[in-house]
Amino acid sequence: MPPTRGTSPAPERRLRSSVRRAVVAGALALTTIGAGVIAPAAGAAADAAPAEGLLVDYRFDQTSGATVANDARGSAFGSATVENANDSQWADGALTFTGGPKDSSGTWVRLPQNLLIGKDAATITTEVKIDASMKNAFNFLWNIGNDGTQTYFFSSVRDSARAAITNSYGGGEANARSTTNLDADRWYSLTTVIDGATDTLSFYIDGQLAGSTTTALTPASITDQSLNTIGRSPWPDPLFQGAVSQFRVYDRALSAGEVAAVSDADAQQHAEEVRAQAQRSLQQLTDPVAVTDTTMTLPDVGGTVRWSTTDASASIASDGRTLTVTQPAAGEPARDVALTATATTRGVTATRQITARVQPAPAETDPYGYLMVHFIEDSQGYAEKIYLDVSRGNNAEQWDPLNGGQPILASALGTTGVRDPYITRNPETGTYYIIATDLRVFGGDNGADGCFDWCYWSSKGSTKLVVWQSDDLVTWSAPRQLDVAPPSPRLGMAWAPEATWVPNFDGTGKGSFVVYWASKIYGEGASQPGYSRILWGSTTDFTTDTYSYGGVFVDDGGETIDTTLIQNDGKTYRITKDNAQGKGIYMDVTASPTWWESGTTWTRVQERIGASWAGGNAGGVEGPAGFKRNDADQWYLYVDVIPSVGYKPMTTTNLDAGFAVLQSADYYMPPHTKHGGILDLTRADYDRVRAADAVAAVSSDLGHVEVQRGGDAEAALPAAAEVKTAYGRANSSLPVQWDVSGVDTSKIGSTVVTGTVRSIGANDNAWVGRDGSTAWNAQDRAPFSTTEIRVTATVDVTEASPPTPSPTPTETVSPSPTITSSPSPTTVPTSTSSPAPTASATAAVAVSTTAVEQGGVFRVTVTGLNPGEQMSAELRSDPIRISGIPAADATGRTVFDVRVPRDLAPGAHTIIVTRADGSVIARQGITVAAAGTLAATGAQSPLGAGLLAAFLLVAGGIAWYTRRSASRVG
Repeated sequence: MPPTRGTSPAPERRLRSSVRRAVVAGALALTTIGAGVIAPAAGAAADAAPAEGLLVDYRFDQTSGATVANDARGSAFGSATVENANDSQWADGALTFTGGPKDSSGTWVRLPQNLLIGKDAATITTEVKIDASMKNAFNFLWNIGNDGTQTYFFSSVRDSARAAITNSYGGGEANARSTTNLDADRWYSLTTVIDGATDTLSFYIDGQLAGSTTTALTPASITDQSLNTIGRSPWPDPLFQGAVSQFRVYDRALSAGEVAAVSDADAQQHAEEVRAQAQRSLQQLTDPVAVTDTTMTLPDVGGTVRWSTTDASASIASDGRTLTVTQPAAGEPARDVALTATATTRGVTATRQITARVQPAPAETDPYGYLMVHFIEDSQGYAEKIYLDVSRGNNAEQWDPLNGGQPILASALGTTGVRDPYITRNPETGTYYIIATDLRVFGGDNGADGCFDWCYWSSKGSTKLVVWQSDDLVTWSAPRQLDVAPPSPRLGMAWAPEATWVPNFDGTGKGSFVVYWASKIYGEGASQPGYSRILWGSTTDFTTDTYSYGGVFVDDGGETIDTTLIQNDGKTYRITKDNAQGKGIYMDVTASPTWWESGTTWTRVQERIGASWAGGNAGGVEGPAGFKRNDADQWYLYVDVIPSVGYKPMTTTNLDAGFAVLQSADYYMPPHTKHGGILDLTRADYDRVRAADAVAAVSSDLGHVEVQRGGDAEAALPAAAEVKTAYGRANSSLPVQWDVSGVDTSKIGSTVVTGTVRSIGANDNAWVGRDGSTAWNAQDRAPFSTTEIRVTATVDVTEASPPTPSPTPTETVSPSPTITSSPSPTTVPTSTSSPAPTASATAAVAVSTTAVEQGGVFRVTVTGLNPGEQMSAELRSDPIRISGIPAADATGRTVFDVRVPRDLAPGAHTIIVTRADGSVIARQGITVAAAGTLAATGAQSPLGAGLLAAFLLVAGGIAWYTRRSASRVG
């Protein structure tokens, strides 16, 4: 039957609605709260929602009845019907949805049939408040379709709220999923926009884009729209529980601005609550906020808060969150910076004054910051790879993804997937290791002969760990595999490996890792394995040469997986996931120094850890990852809310008392961060990782270098490139790996070469097989990086120049080393007639200080040269060539002083000292501070006034390629 024209609301209802909206609008016009003034932002509360294309507009503000009129003017669609209606469900300008099983007497709304038949685009908006039960229960907030499960268009508020459409059951859903979970008992504007013209499905929360995806499906793909609903799913899911005050359907894709206007207009219905939300956002902020780094991302309380400052010693970037300051020197007191926090909630703003307490800079060897390894689960793609996040400064509760949130590493070995990674360090060698499960769930080998998916992966899965190693946390090796299975018993798989270093494990002064993982074990002659236990072995480097199988570590008589350890005050706390007895994640403790051995006595501390994050379901969390804060007796435990929510935080200040949910408005971890491990860093580690998180080269063309016929082209090319780093941090200088295979230095001419900047994104994070395949069984798999940064340079091969006399050797400090500021090419001091370096000459470089302010001076002493040998130097990351350096004296020693340009950017720089042939003698880090910040503290080593006057380094302002064109630094 064709739809009928909607009826107008009764006069009493129309008057009540109009009066209520007028009162609310007036209340929002100007309101003062303790934190500041709230007022509608431009285009916000007083603006009406768009009317063009509006098919239905249901306002659930009546006080009784089961029929809700359509207020969309000129629409052909009629009223909506409340099923199982009860007058008590009408309250506070909204309809209460009571929830319950699908076939119960719970409330739901029947919408007109065929609402979006034949439509290529649509927008559906809902003003909704969800009950806490909906955060973990399957539900449909609304559905366009029928009572079947093959084709439907819907929105759900479970886990990370989303919108989706399918014409091929649940497996074919195209999902636009948000990255945050909704809070219970709070009003939200949830909007879904589907646009056939752009093949996009978008999901908005409170007028802000929260998720999007591409899809060729449109509402027209849903050809049977015989049962369109609010609060009822075609699946056997529970009915929606919460409240709805407004529901609209448009036959077009609203713009982002129009979606925001809808959100702000509907906020008028809950003026007091919106006002309270803005207030709560500000009150959740810590005052003072600790600033532990020169660049820090300030908390935004779910995206609602932006920051500003009038303090000349600090700045906040255009994103309203990135704070840049100069830290006091080590040993100096913290200093305060005044900030203003502004919260905006659906067009309403509030302000609060907050103090930023800038902490002094730590020493390079001080504990500082944390690095987290993890994976991401994406059923729509191939995301089972290695990801790294770094803490925001020394804040253990806030995390930034490295490499733009893209993977750092991928495995083309075994199953071609990696999950449950862990990161650790051998303290004897300084080598870092990442170990991970060899398992690809999405797109992997899913079994055969009646044993598929998890049955197959746990009984006939890989028993090999995937291993990477690194000396600096930036450049990682190619993956290798370590089979942890012994000859007997047979293992079904090896999952979630972790490792703890045990000093003296192999005898005095000979430590080793005890590595532990989950495996099903086959009984003798059995065709199927028994339950999962935690097993252990030992190794120093995760190679077959040093590995030895140990035995059973945890056997609780049922399925156990995912063990992690925390050690403190001579005790070992073992945290494990039980999948058999209802314990969930549980923690035991022992004081035994040989905690890994069979027969060790363990005492139970806590069960069902983190179950509240999964709605009280102890089985809904797994993959615990624990670590200690480096500046306090506080421990964190992250629990992975499955299947896709990811890590949620627990904390304690007393391990023997167990963990509780972390209550912190400042906590931030990117959504869907799943099962991994955390590594403590030093300040040097932290700075190195941050400096390597490059987003682009400052210049992709590093200019020309000159090489004499028959010379070494690679040695002549720039050793490093200046790069822009992520999160608004200062530029850094990173090594460049050049490909000179196309250069023939026997022939005069010019060749353009390409180099790869050795950023953290330069590691192989993808692979491709024959014919472009990424299937798990693809042949000829070749690793590569999707995020590497490339630069170019031109190698000019010229005829050899005749030798020129070298400067007269001297044993005194040189006259002023300088840099030529002219853009014309100049020549690096050479040693054509100087004695060539010999094998016996082992040069060394020392500097008078590693911390100097803008305009300051430091002294460089080079020893171990050959008498009369000439060398050269550059100050980077803004490449500044130092000329006029004297040749080595009769003892092989030369000394020169360098004044740092006053306009050189504060931050980490490097002085690079080279021989005349371009080989590098040493690279020494120099930290440049803003003028005046070190002199008052005595941190900068003074030089005599005569030296300050005598030695001058001029920056010039020449681009990299001009400066480099005449230099030759390896």
